[in-house]
Amino acid sequence: MKLISFGIHLPVMGFVRGEATSRDHIISFAQKAEELGYDSLSVNDHIVFRTGWIDAISSLSAIAVVTNRIRIGTSILNIVIRNPVICAKALSTIDILSAGRLFVGLGPGSSKGDYDACGVPFEDRWKRFSEALEVIHALWNEKGEPESQLVDYGGSEQGLRRVAKYGDGWMASAYNITPDKFREKWMLLLNYRREMNKDVESFENSLMTMFGYIDNDKEKVQRMVKNVLSPSLGRSADELNNLLLFGSPDQCLKKISLLYESGVKRIHFWPVNNYVQQMEIFFKEIAQNFG
Repeated sequence: MKLISFGIHLPVMGFVRGEATSRDHIISFAQKAEELGYDSLSVNDHIVFRTGWIDAISSLSAIAVVTNRIRIGTSILNIVIRNPVICAKALSTIDILSAGRLFVGLGPGSSKGDYDACGVPFEDRWKRFSEALEVIHALWNEKGEPESQLVDYGGSEQGLRRVAKYGDGWMASAYNITPDKFREKWMLLLNYRREMNKDVESFENSLMTMFGYIDNDKEKVQRMVKNVLSPSLGRSADELNNLLLFGSPDQCLKKISLLYESGVKRIHFWPVNNYVQQMEIFFKEIAQNFG
């Protein structure tokens, strides 16, 4: 039994304005992840962003038919601006195309720009998300529905209870949570599940958007944080450096050990440069230590 399972994010986002992806890049990345032995592949969802971002559902459809074993999923998909009925059908189709390998992360997103682009009021997102979630669960109220994990951005009691009620698991964002906060929320979620007479043994968790760059060259690593990731997210380089997997293999191992001790069950790595090389380094020098 693995201490932690490891997935990787599909590079649907350009970290530098004007950076483009391609069919070959996406497909070869997915196939390499499966070849190395990663547990899962996931796609994040934005309609508009500071840099280029290709469509999540379309990308997932492409990799569903060129991989065979690796699990694939969304992390997360915004079902408010996309329409829950259409999302349910599209995701069910991907589950069929992948022969049942789909897991689904759902949320309202946190970007006002996405809502503005789609003409949906940002301030209505949580109410609309609750409604959309009920629609999707009603449509999937049959055996064989994809595993669904929910995201909670605010840490409110209402948000965590929503995750406990509707989800098969919880997705947390790595650049928005510390190990101590993860532990606190995870314990609350399990308590809420027990109060609702729901199973806690099968309830999953995942730490997504674990951006990083692993190298023994300290200056190179810091350039990746400061010049690549920080501008693309609009977040402080110091904050990102502390929370995410930037550093030497030994430093990153220590960070993941703290997360394991906090109850994290799955981590999805997202290299910010040299994608294939970093994917190999992470799996061989980090992930295999937790197998």
